[in-house]
Amino acid sequence: MSTIWAIVVSSVHRLASARPEYVVAAFALYVVSLFVVGVRWRGFIRSLGGDVGIWRATLATLGGIAIGNLVPSSRVGGEACRIALVRQAGSVTWKQATIAAIWDRLSEVPAIVVLAVMAVLAVRDLGSQWRTLAALAAVAVVLVGGALAIRGLRRSNAALAGWRERLALDQVNLRVFAGAVGLSTLMWLQDVLRMTCAAQAFGVSLSPTKFAALSIVGMVGGLVPSIAGLGPIEGGLVAGLLAFGVDVPTAAAITAVERLISYGFSTSAGAVVVALLGGRSLWHIARRRPGASEGNDAVGL
Repeated sequence: MSTIWAIVVSSVHRLASARPEYVVAAFALYVVSLFVVGVRWRGFIRSLGGDVGIWRATLATLGGIAIGNLVPSSRVGGEACRIALVRQAGSVTWKQATIAAIWDRLSEVPAIVVLAVMAVLAVRDLGSQWRTLAALAAVAVVLVGGALAIRGLRRSNAALAGWRERLALDQVNLRVFAGAVGLSTLMWLQDVLRMTCAAQAFGVSLSPTKFAALSIVGMVGGLVPSIAGLGPIEGGLVAGLLAFGVDVPTAAAITAVERLISYGFSTSAGAVVVALLGGRSLWHIARRRPGASEGNDAVGL
């Protein structure tokens, strides 16, 4: 117990030594990323015939993140809240907002693949023990992802036929998707740069591939069933930093700065957005079972 307490005290002391300019830079990068996602989602909505402002799309994204953090069952509630918020301003139907949200997530796949390749390069340089742990983590990710996919397929009441109409492939053209992929690349670049700033706040410098690996670790931690990934994300980031040679107090301090921004700010600010724009009705939408319809214009996905 004394050893754990000593580590906690050392971590708090290390956290107090953070260079504020890098913390501010990390926070600014996160705020910019919210607007990037808002612009990206708005592009898909407009291509589907709807219309909404960038500010509203950004606020809806922030509110959806907060609900996703607070609803322990899944992140579906966050997406439902995000869609409900965006429909309160502008002219957009449930179907348009939902299909746009699906394309919005799909546009992140290319950037995630690039980060995954960079992460593999970073892991390759580790010792055999860490490579074994990374392999076990990869297996766990596949199992968790497979379980979530199977659960989603079981809950989905949509037939495979008609997928072209459901995803509106005739309206989302290659130019729109390519632009969204570019914005997704900027968003994930921000994620890597934010982690870089959090590390630089404590004088830690790592290669871009290692920061990419940490971004992947954070993303994977968010897939593990928990409240906002609390526990898996922090544990994964600390373990990753230790694997890259960072001492325990510094690794804990870097993780604390990162999570105070990506979790603390997004949850508190997003909760304010939800309270001001929708309140109790949006909370009920977030807690509704996936697949529940929302009026006649809800999309059956």
